[in-house]
Amino acid sequence: MANPVDTLLVEIRAETAQLRKGLDKVNKQLDKTKKQSSSATILKMICAIVATLGLGRLVGETINTIRTFEDLEATLTAITGSAKTAALSFDLIREFTSKTTFQLEGVADAFISLLQAGVTPTEEALTDFGNLAAAFGKDISQVAAATFRAVTGEMEMLKQFNVVAKLEGDKVRVTFGGVTKEIERNGTAIAEYLRTLGRENFPTALEDRANTLSGAVSNVSDGVAEFM
Repeated sequence: MANPVDTLLVEIRAETAQLRKGLDKVNKQLDKTKKQSSSATILKMICAIVATLGLGRLVGETINTIRTFEDLEATLTAITGSAKTAALSFDLIREFTSKTTFQLEGVADAFISLLQAGVTPTEEALTDFGNLAAAFGKDISQVAAATFRAVTGEMEMLKQFNVVAKLEGDKVRVTFGGVTKEIERNGTAIAEYLRTLGRENFPTALEDRANTLSGAVSNVSDGVAEFM
């Protein structure tokens, strides 16, 4: 993975011609102090110059975004137990986020909650959960959290999606739209039930929401985050 400082320098140079002179001075200083300077020190130097030119907020947002991305990737590494798997998972999360009105943090939270519930969060699974969430004006993380809670025996959150569930031993009686069925009490069965609701009852909910003004604003926010 590219060093955040290097990435930051490249982006600023490419987009802000005013900074070239100042950055040249920074680079000379970095060459002299490269061995003893920490990343934090370098970032402070860059921020100082950019702030002088009135672009401190831009750099601040960029740094915050980098930190958010790195924190999420670190969490995924801890959850999956593999840096490689975490990187692939993060790519999937970013790709899915770019196609929907959901934000990166929400999709990442949903991804983690599903893993903890014993569910494999593939793109198809995220799409089904996303359709259900969008249909009820909820975030995808709320569907995933409801799934995880249901596995532990807490059914209250399912009511947000008009699902009434009742535990009966190792089974769960679920009712949606006046139709009741019995499913196994495990993450796979509960997740499949919710996925089916999203897939069969609200197959275009994500697309419909993306075509709204709110969807357009969300996509702009995603684009800004990717730029940062």
